[in-house]
Amino acid sequence: MTGYRLGIIGCGHMGEAILKGVLDSSFLKQDQIIFYDKNTSRKEHIISKYEICAAKDITGLVKEAAYIVLSVKPQDLKSVLKKLKASFNCEINSIISIAAGVPTYYIEEILNLNVSVIRIMPNAPALYGKGMAAVSRGRFAKNADLLFSEKLIKSVGNYVFIDEKFQNIATALSGSGPAYFYLFCKYLIEAGIESGLDAEISRKLVVDTMIGAGIVIEKSRADLDNLIKRVASPGGTTEKALEEFARNKLGEIVVRAVESAKKRAYELQEFLD
Repeated sequence: MTGYRLGIIGCGHMGEAILKGVLDSSFLKQDQIIFYDKNTSRKEHIISKYEICAAKDITGLVKEAAYIVLSVKPQDLKSVLKKLKASFNCEINSIISIAAGVPTYYIEEILNLNVSVIRIMPNAPALYGKGMAAVSRGRFAKNADLLFSEKLIKSVGNYVFIDEKFQNIATALSGSGPAYFYLFCKYLIEAGIESGLDAEISRKLVVDTMIGAGIVIEKSRADLDNLIKRVASPGGTTEKALEEFARNKLGEIVVRAVESAKKRAYELQEFLD
């Protein structure tokens, strides 16, 4: 038997977001979680802020925790898995990987075990309980492990269950997606400032508009084309702005950008060799 329900390897921004979510939602308690981070300052920050136990090393964490969240960069994953393998027990331990671009079969092969692996692609709004994640199961994933993973990720937002072959496009859409919206908002805010608006007022107008538009999309049963038509009156201001977007082929730009992000997700697998 293990002493902790959850062990987190790597407590960067996303690892901390998951930690915060499971505690805030009361899904798990502090004495049910252990973590490891090689960065001393991050380790001290997590201990001080969340009052949870830190493992001395990866081997120690694996011996203590049932579910192990891999929250590390793809290029660091191989070395982490080799350390993890020394004390991994398929009867006790299960893997939840949030490493971008890393297929479940890679983890299975490195561990050389019929290990239960759940792959999750969360995103940055998880820090505030508004994340969106794509969840996939590996070949040997157990139903109980999938259920635990769904409850865990639900503590930081919403999720969809997808076949693993779609994980890289999900990464390009929802994993990277927040940055696309941040960038668009940045440009809108700058446009307001250039027209003479106070910077904070411009930011308030844009940010609250984005949040409101998101709620409308979520709550309305109308498709997006109809929602656009409701705002874009013929001959009005919105129509003129949309015409400018069309002239500059915004749609094609977005498609190419998403394709580039998806391609990069596949390229990240090169770091695994």
